Amino acid sequence: MTKTIIILLVAFLWYGNNIAEANEVSPTSDSTRVITMSHEEVLSFASDLMKQGKLADARKVLLLKPYNNKELEIERLYLLAQVAILEHKYNEAIDIYHFILDYQPDIPNIRFRLAELYLKKEDWMRAEYHYRLALSHKDTPKEIQHRIQYALYYIRKNKNWNLWFNVGIAPDNNVNNTTSGEQCVSTLFGVMCNTLDEPEKDVGLNTMVGGDYEFKLNDNWRLKNEFMFYNSKYNDKKYDDTYLYYTLGARYIYNKGDIFFGPTFSKRYLAHKSYNYSTGFMFETSYDITKQLNANLTLSYTPTYYDDYSDILDGDVKSARLRLFYALDSSKYFIFKTGYEYEKTKDKTYTNDRINLALGFGAELPYGFHIYAEPSVLYTQYKGERWTVDNYEFKQVKEYDTTQRYSISLSNRKISFMGLIPTLTYSYTDKSSNIWQREYEKSLIEFTIQKRF
Repeated sequence: MTKTIIILLVAFLWYGNNIAEANEVSPTSDSTRVITMSHEEVLSFASDLMKQGKLADARKVLLLKPYNNKELEIERLYLLAQVAILEHKYNEAIDIYHFILDYQPDIPNIRFRLAELYLKKEDWMRAEYHYRLALSHKDTPKEIQHRIQYALYYIRKNKNWNLWFNVGIAPDNNVNNTTSGEQCVSTLFGVMCNTLDEPEKDVGLNTMVGGDYEFKLNDNWRLKNEFMFYNSKYNDKKYDDTYLYYTLGARYIYNKGDIFFGPTFSKRYLAHKSYNYSTGFMFETSYDITKQLNANLTLSYTPTYYDDYSDILDGDVKSARLRLFYALDSSKYFIFKTGYEYEKTKDKTYTNDRINLALGFGAELPYGFHIYAEPSVLYTQYKGERWTVDNYEFKQVKEYDTTQRYSISLSNRKISFMGLIPTLTYSYTDKSSNIWQREYEKSLIEFTIQKRF
């Protein structure tokens, strides 16, 4: 009996001591112990839960509340994306990565992770775009650079089809490309003038559909088909324009680029009447010069035949075009374009050569915006003289034109439906010539909906 009393007394004293300790730790509750953790400890705790495979618990911990500290908030969102990936919820992870980039577009690691998910989903074009931006950043580790370079090669080998379309509304303030005024010449009967056409305004509906498909012959060789359809439709049907293009050829893929060669065919209609057609050949190559710089070169030879002006305009066109894509960092890039084209016609008056230059700048901005601006200039020099009016006199002049174009496009990734992203583009064109009546100024506002698969 005495032993029993002693045991109960010891148990009572032990229980009382523990109750006292609990009350000292949490004076606000008699039964609950409150544990306070810092944000860093919460993130570490969530990481440990993920390692243990307790994904649902890790998600609950990470969703308790957002953080005011920017770096910690990005880490919290990054861990949420990792949870979504482990649960095979790739679209959710993509949305989280985009959400991070909406507020800080220049994080190369997030850009890389986003590209990895697009690669997993076989969304080749988006994967390539984000890989190239991530690769350009100076802080991207060497092992990640090697991974990206291999991924770009993997994309080239596996991307065997592509489809895109643009639909846009374009109010045009000078659809007939002219200027008002008079053209006057002195004669024996005095000064005689011809009134020039006034600029006409119209609203165009522009549609472009294109795509390609490749038949895989072996690990490196492909048989590539590519087509394009373009249509510009106005209220006044005399300005309607339709263009069709098709090519079929062999494509060779290697580690840093690819080569394509094949015949081409095109057909054009103006005002719903057959205007011309062409057959020819094209050579195209793309090469990754450095981790930031990609070059694309296109050479073509295109004999062209006209329906109504065959005795004047029939001939051929030789052209070379170079496009350089330079990723400045993980959110900004430059595009440089240049080209030379020589058109030889039966009537030397219309034989000409053209040189064009363009430099574009694109950037991923906060809140999901993307901007692209491009100034360009085109020089055209005709080889033969033609009669024109200059200073009230008829003269034979070799025409040369300079066309300047300035455009800026704005879109927002958040404003989309099923991958359809609306883009607003404003462009201004100023064409000057030594034959003054051909000069014009033209503003164009175009609202397009773009989709690339």
